[in-house]
Amino acid sequence: MGAIVSVERVLARTPALAVLLPMIQVYASGCLLSLDVVARKAMAPRGLALQLDSAFSGEESTSLHVSLRYADGVEVDSGKDHNCAPPHLSWFPGGVRGDASFTLYQMPLWLFPLPPPQDFLLTVEWPWAGIAPEPVRLDGAAIAGAATRSTHCWPE
Repeated sequence: MGAIVSVERVLARTPALAVLLPMIQVYASGCLLSLDVVARKAMAPRGLALQLDSAFSGEESTSLHVSLRYADGVEVDSGKDHNCAPPHLSWFPGGVRGDASFTLYQMPLWLFPLPPPQDFLLTVEWPWAGIAPEPVRLDGAAIAGAATRSTHCWPE
């Protein structure tokens, strides 16, 4: 079972969209960044769902793009998840739900291996949606600590 690191940050915002990182679920081997895209239905750009799907299909030129930059200069990029050599940041199956006003697109990212215990930068960029690069500092020590609290489902 993964341990939770509460982040509760708005990574980027436009009048129509918000990109959120409410939490990171941390396991001994890696972590799941619970990225959410919230769209105001009345203002959402046409083709939004297709643009979000493009992140999974590798059409990186128009899709939501996330990158990490560690203190030692190593960079991890969601557009290069086809390269399975660690470290890598891969889109993970998510979900969609909504009501008459908003739609929530869950866009989790799997990061393997765990990041170093130093602070690092997460940057969101999505030119198609009008989101310029937005770096946010994340606490690598909190993630490393959470990894020690994660547990196995069955005894080893």
